Amino acid sequence: VIVTLDDGDATILSNNVTSLLVHDGDVLEVVNSLKNAGAEAISVNDQRIVSTTSISCAGNIILINGEKVGAPFVIKAIGSPIMLNSSVTMGGGYIEQLIKDGVKVDVQQVEKENIVIPRYEGVYQYKYATIYE
Repeated sequence: VIVTLDDGDATILSNNVTSLLVHDGDVLEVVNSLKNAGAEAISVNDQRIVSTTSISCAGNIILINGEKVGAPFVIKAIGSPIMLNSSVTMGGGYIEQLIKDGVKVDVQQVEKENIVIPRYEGVYQYKYATIYE
């Protein structure tokens, strides 16, 4: 599944212009929805999501794994296409609310062979685990 989130059109009359923007919490909600649906691999703008990944706001951009990424946010997930697609498109779900707020959303159900998710390029920093070689 590929979910693309992009800032809404600023010409749309809205009482809350910030609702037209994609925020770190929006990306996190979609990522968590995909994780809960059984996604085996996820990336956002080619940043691999791992157990230590943080998604946080840094002004008008978002930091993912310490890397600056901006809209549009292309979230790729590999897993059961039916489960992943239904998790993000279900009625009353988070994506539906983003669309109502004016955020541009595109959800594509594609074959896993057509999705490439890069490996994690960072270094794991363990606090409690010990690695034996």
